[in-house]
Amino acid sequence: MIPKPLLTFLLVRLSSVFLVQTWFVADEYWQATEVAHNIAFGYGYLTWEWREGLRSILYPGVFAFLYKVLAVFKLDYPLLLIHTPRALHACAFAVGDFFTWKLSQKLYNKDAAHWTRVCLMSSWFLEYCAPRTLTSCAEMVLTSVSLWLYPWRRRKDCCDTGYLWLFGISCILRPTSAVLFLPLCLHHLWTSITRLWLTVKFSAIVVAVLSLSIGLDSWYYGRLVVVPWQFAQFNIASGLAAHYGTHPWHWYLTQGLPATLTVHALPFLLGALRHSRRHRDLLPLCIWSIGVYSCLGHKEFRFLLPVLPLCMCIAGDYIAVTMATLSKKKDLSSKRWRLITTASLWIPNIIAIIYLGLIHQRGPLDTMTVLQQELSSYRDPDVLFLMPCHSTPYYSHLHRNISMRFLTCEPNLKHQENYTDEADIFERDPMSWLQQEYNSIASLEPNNNVEKLQREKRNSVGKNFPSHVVLFDVLVSKVYDFLNQNSFQKCHEIFHAHVEDGRRGRFIHIYCRS
Repeated sequence: MIPKPLLTFLLVRLSSVFLVQTWFVADEYWQATEVAHNIAFGYGYLTWEWREGLRSILYPGVFAFLYKVLAVFKLDYPLLLIHTPRALHACAFAVGDFFTWKLSQKLYNKDAAHWTRVCLMSSWFLEYCAPRTLTSCAEMVLTSVSLWLYPWRRRKDCCDTGYLWLFGISCILRPTSAVLFLPLCLHHLWTSITRLWLTVKFSAIVVAVLSLSIGLDSWYYGRLVVVPWQFAQFNIASGLAAHYGTHPWHWYLTQGLPATLTVHALPFLLGALRHSRRHRDLLPLCIWSIGVYSCLGHKEFRFLLPVLPLCMCIAGDYIAVTMATLSKKKDLSSKRWRLITTASLWIPNIIAIIYLGLIHQRGPLDTMTVLQQELSSYRDPDVLFLMPCHSTPYYSHLHRNISMRFLTCEPNLKHQENYTDEADIFERDPMSWLQQEYNSIASLEPNNNVEKLQREKRNSVGKNFPSHVVLFDVLVSKVYDFLNQNSFQKCHEIFHAHVEDGRRGRFIHIYCRS
């Protein structure tokens, strides 16, 4: 029988499959379902990380297996390929929530666990991330279960190392998991009265997990690959991660946590400041993890996901302590304050999840849905995405092996001087790039009929000439001559966001060649 709290979490997280229909980050598709689609069906774009061996096949392998099952039963429709992994992720997220609730009950009490559950379910950011196929989400789930398994009160005489298995798997997916768990493992080892036996067990698990990682990934890549080492080399030693943006050291404190915690930030901070002794287990982990993350140049909101359950436990305990204090005062109604607190947690976050989950940045997903329908009438379509790289999902959403091209943005892997990626080269002079790429076709007279264009489909450099061009509205004026000269007409305009964001405009346009 499913425990009632778990059932509640499942209902809330499964609702996110319907409530979240917007774009967040590219890795949700390009490092997960796109790779899985390539494994399961033999086509799907593999980014440079998969050539360099920076990613473990373990995570997309789960989705590849799921795709294969759907294919066996002839259920590999685009709708199921898109939403089945999302539903699976939402269920896994609910399991992580459930064990966070149990952790709060273990470290504090039932009242704290109740308010931790309220904090978890009312968090807009957790609901926003629940269905997204991100390794950071899987890292958070594994971390939550591992923290519950950790022997918090029995470190001295406990040799239970079950938590280390999940921690190890989390490190395979994202080596940054070591930041959170390394202090816990060392503390367990240092305080144990059976240190020698614990060291043996630790070593055996580490060897087993590393063997799994190296064996599985080396089999996939066809050469010896140690993904955690490659990952650390790129993100820490080489500094190439800065290609995708850098932030000041205080970004997580001034923007990351306030944005992801929102109204939960107040009880978290008050709990950390006023009752630091009560949080002697979790608070140092939060401070340590955020401190280490802050030392890295490249920062993202999603990287905070493994720490957020700890913050919710601290916030939940503070609310529980406050409610208990208020209930002792005869001139105040305990029920009234519980209602006010619950409403203040839920209402702002519901507004946020509705807007950010259903409205803001929904253009890329709607674009792929429109393309599914639009391309069904074309025998041999060719789609050119003139957008910031990885702005939309790809083959995993179309499930059709057609010719497509987008502007790449690979980092300077060969350490070339004055290196500029393709997307930036295009943005400097869009018409020059188009003329160079499609020189022969672009010079054709606009009155050429479709049959003639099909006969001369390849230009002098072997590039397929597109039947459809997808771009943001802010770019249209810069490439209008190319579109006009080659008989492209706007066939779809899709809402993306209410405000422009650099190279991303308010609408996405799809131009079809007439």
